[in-house]
Amino acid sequence: MGPGEGGDAVRGYLARLGIAGSPAADLATLVEIHRRHAERIPYENLHTMLGSPPAIDVGRTLERVAAGGNAGYCFHHNGILTAVLRALGYDVVPAWGHNWDDDAERRDVHVGHLALSVHGLPTDANPGGVWWPDVGCGDALHEPLPLLAGTYHQGPFTYRLEVRPGGWTFHHDPRGSFGAVDVVDEPLTAERAEAAHRSLTDPQGGAYARTLVVQRRLPDAAETLRGCQFTRIGSRPERIALTSYDDWRDALVSLGARLQGVDADALRGLFDRSLAAHRVWLASR
Repeated sequence: MGPGEGGDAVRGYLARLGIAGSPAADLATLVEIHRRHAERIPYENLHTMLGSPPAIDVGRTLERVAAGGNAGYCFHHNGILTAVLRALGYDVVPAWGHNWDDDAERRDVHVGHLALSVHGLPTDANPGGVWWPDVGCGDALHEPLPLLAGTYHQGPFTYRLEVRPGGWTFHHDPRGSFGAVDVVDEPLTAERAEAAHRSLTDPQGGAYARTLVVQRRLPDAAETLRGCQFTRIGSRPERIALTSYDDWRDALVSLGARLQGVDADALRGLFDRSLAAHRVWLASR
C-alpha cells in the first residue's frame, strides 16, 4: 500500500491513535504508533468466536479499524501495521512464525503468526537499525524491540531475544500467555497466509476458535479476558471470574472491544458457552 493508496484509511487509523497529519518515518514515530496501538486496539477473536472470522485482507481490515471497529488477531494487527508503516515511508520487511511452549510445539513448525521488521533506523545502541515491532502478540510488546540478542525490560515484564541468520526467537515474560515465538525472516505467499487463516479460525478445532480471548498491553500491565476469566498482570494485579453477563460484557468494552453491529443474542450465547466451559474447568481442578 503506497502513500497514495488507502490514504483515508491510514489517516483514519492514525486519528484513532490520536496522531494527526503525516508523521515523520523515524524511530520516535514508530515507538509512538506501537504504544498507542497496543493500548487502544485490542487483540481479540470475538467475531471468530461468534462464527464469522474477519478476512485477513489488509485493506478491508484497515478500513474497519479506521472506522472504529475491531481488528482481530496477529494477521490483522501486523498486517495493517505493515501497510501503515509503508504508507508513511518506512522500510518494512515481512516475516512469519509460530508460538510454542515446549520442545514438541517448537518442532511443529507452521504458520501461526504474522510478523515484520523495520530497517533503516540506526541508534547508538542499535547501529544496524533493525527493529521488531509486533502489535499482534496480545499481552507481549508495548513498544518495538531492537533486533539484537539480549534481555529487555518493558514496564514490569522481562523479555529475551535470540537472533540468528534468517530469523529470531522471542521469549515472553514467564507470566505471559505463551512461552515463545520463533520468527522466520521471509514473506508469506497470499495462498499460504489464507490457508493458515482458515486453519487457525476453523470452528472445528482451530487454535484461535476455541476460547474467547481479548488482550491489551498497557505501559504498566497486561490485561486479558479469556473465556470468563479476567486477569491483570503487572501493576494492580487482579484475577476475577466474570459470571454475570453484564460484568462480562462491560469487561469486553473496557478492554477496547467494539460491540457495534454485534447481534445481542449471539453475544449472550457466546457468554453462556464461555461460562459453561469455565464451570467445567473449575470442576476439573
